[in-house]
Amino acid sequence: MKELITDITKLESAEPLEFISDTGINREEGDAIINDLKEIMEANPDMVSLAAPQIGINKRIFCIRFNEAIKTFIDPIITKKTGSHLVIETSTLLPGKEILIARPEEITVVYYTDDFKYEENKLLDAAAAIFDQQVQLLDGVLPSDLGLVSDIEEDGSLNDLTPEEFEEIKEIYKQFIKIKANQAAQEATENEELAKQYKQLKFSEDVVNGRTLVVDSEEETEHKLAIHKAGKAARIAENKAYAKTNFKAGVNKALKNKKGHK
Repeated sequence: MKELITDITKLESAEPLEFISDTGINREEGDAIINDLKEIMEANPDMVSLAAPQIGINKRIFCIRFNEAIKTFIDPIITKKTGSHLVIETSTLLPGKEILIARPEEITVVYYTDDFKYEENKLLDAAAAIFDQQVQLLDGVLPSDLGLVSDIEEDGSLNDLTPEEFEEIKEIYKQFIKIKANQAAQEATENEELAKQYKQLKFSEDVVNGRTLVVDSEEETEHKLAIHKAGKAARIAENKAYAKTNFKAGVNKALKNKKGHK
């Protein structure tokens, strides 16, 4: 079984899984990664999500647990974010910690399933937040880059704060995000990784300042269309293979019938 990486300095942004070729779908690499992810999650029933970089594989794949089912997302993209709110979350990358962070209330996503089928869906509330967290991990953006981290043992759980105390923490978070966003903005033009981080920080800053947010960028839309095109190519290849198999079966059946009438 693969080991979990808990040292956040060892995580890198992930590359897309190239499983579609001119000859159809190559499942071998994807299946191996999916099996590794699911094996760990099945052995840890309290684990809600797990991304490939967390087990040392820099590919854009993660799994999320929905009730008892573990669902796989290959080359996932968020094409739209609607609404926003602050949530308190945890991460296997930060054991014993809680993070106060901004997450979308609703997202539109595109991805491939563990059967390597293209899908588009809308996710709400907790599912949207978890998906958002995992996509950020694939981008090399960590919860600690965007959120206010609290030590549960030293400070107690953020969930136990009174409404007044939580408002005070929100004000601290506003200042934290503003400083981080300003720092990232100065360097984002020269560094692709910081550009991704700045985009997420700007989202967080909008949230804590009560701005309405709907994101559907040109870059994300183009990426979505590229995935759709790749999915179409894969489906065409599958259909051709299916037609070829059926044609062969039809020929064999005809020959058999012909022999039977002799």
